[in-house]
Amino acid sequence: RWLALDRPRAERFWPQADIVFCTAESYVPAGRARVVVTLHDAAYFEANAHRQDFAFRKQQWKWTLLYRKLVRKADLFHTVSAFSAERLAHYFPEMAGRLRVVPNGVAPHFFTPGSAAGRAYLASIGLAERPFVLVPGGLHYRKNAELILAACPELLRRCPGLVVAVSSHAGAEYRARARSLGPAVQLLGFVPDDALHALYSAAQVVWFPSRYEGFGMPVLEAMACGAPVVASDASSIPEIAGGAAVLVPPASPAAHVEALCALLTDARACGQLREAGRERAGLFSWADSAAQLKHCMDTLL
Repeated sequence: RWLALDRPRAERFWPQADIVFCTAESYVPAGRARVVVTLHDAAYFEANAHRQDFAFRKQQWKWTLLYRKLVRKADLFHTVSAFSAERLAHYFPEMAGRLRVVPNGVAPHFFTPGSAAGRAYLASIGLAERPFVLVPGGLHYRKNAELILAACPELLRRCPGLVVAVSSHAGAEYRARARSLGPAVQLLGFVPDDALHALYSAAQVVWFPSRYEGFGMPVLEAMACGAPVVASDASSIPEIAGGAAVLVPPASPAAHVEALCALLTDARACGQLREAGRERAGLFSWADSAAQLKHCMDTLL
């Protein structure tokens, strides 16, 4: 009803509201109040971000209707990177003058020592004493699962005793392939915050070869925990990494294997990346992001 009829308006529920903030890709119609919408990326309009199947086409159609409505009705658009702003403006030029970039922040606990619960988790999965590479994005098309699975055999051959630990969800078609690589590839599923902190902190390298990101939170979270990062040089990742990660083309398994092996055998390079990464992650705080976003909203009042 909101999308089709612009009714009921926000003032029916919040008559005092000056601003209605849609904190993700959504729309709430308003009368007197101004409407601000967060758009994280333009992934569903890109050719290479998602597999081009029926589910993609359906979501693309839905988002096209939504974004066309937002172009007509929203007073301000917030997005999280200059890359996302450029891509949104490319597909919806009418947005350009209303787009504001305010980046995400890093939760403070990622800068602190890990917890006892996190250490217990590492012991429970057998990674407390073993060298491992962490893949924090799961196994999906957008996260470049094909490249990860293609690179793992050579990576494990060149680095005997190494484990590749994959956190977050893995698509069904990728789970079977990952398990066929043997116990050196561990699928951890979703993990709680304490466990994720411990994984970032203990990993020899964090590997994030994503095809497409509007921001790339795992890159900064890993850096805050002091992990060296190998990531793809695509989409927003170079902007967010800021020179504090090793960036590799997202279509070359061999290049990713070379980058990972180089770090796994070079303690000095890892130390330099740990220091640079912590400094880079320290530039992104939620307090600063909130202040910037409030300033953007204040301009509407």
